[in-house]
Amino acid sequence: MRTSLTRAVAGVTIAAAAVLTAVGTASATTTPAPTTLSISAAQSTINAGQKDVISGQLLSGTTPVTHTAVWLARVNGSQTVLVDAHFSGKLGKVFFNVFPKTTVTYELVFRGNSNFAASTSSPLTVTVNPAKLPTNLSIVAAKTHIKPGDKDLISGQLRQGKNLLAGRVVWLFRIVQGKLVGGNGHLTGKFGRVFFTVKPSATTSYILVFRGTPKLHASHSGVVTVVVG
Repeated sequence: MRTSLTRAVAGVTIAAAAVLTAVGTASATTTPAPTTLSISAAQSTINAGQKDVISGQLLSGTTPVTHTAVWLARVNGSQTVLVDAHFSGKLGKVFFNVFPKTTVTYELVFRGNSNFAASTSSPLTVTVNPAKLPTNLSIVAAKTHIKPGDKDLISGQLRQGKNLLAGRVVWLFRIVQGKLVGGNGHLTGKFGRVFFTVKPSATTSYILVFRGTPKLHASHSGVVTVVVG
């Protein structure tokens, strides 16, 4: 037969179990705190192969969420591909070095945990200028020696690899004491060739210069000297 003390102890045990169950249920249903995740780029436009820095800050309200994994994602159409992850610092900030070869859109992603809800930054596009193609520019003089008062013909050919570059401006300069002097520009023809008629009064060195375009690197020829006398 149970004594009053036994019944009392049993009642306390049941009550304690009920309290623990209630606490456990409350903990299991606790809602993670909402978060926000910003994103920015050090440069919005870069050249292919250059470094850019994507940064962001993870906050819950105004409080930084620290020591938490944040993912860098690349957006491909309707797909988002996670490419790297770093832990947020003491201010909730995170940084990623990127070297995109083409224009790309990024997002930062926090997947959430038991304390903080997941969040994703807005998309950010980094515009990448395509890599410039190298060019080559030749030069030749029709004559290396002329008489005073005679004319000479300086010609050159502009190429990009095996391609002949037509319709590009090439400049002819004289070289005087190591400096480029004058400057006369002609368009290359359909075979990438350009021609300049010169009438030097004394021995003169010449160089051809292509100043480049958004898609083509600048280049210059070697030096030719026309001896007068």
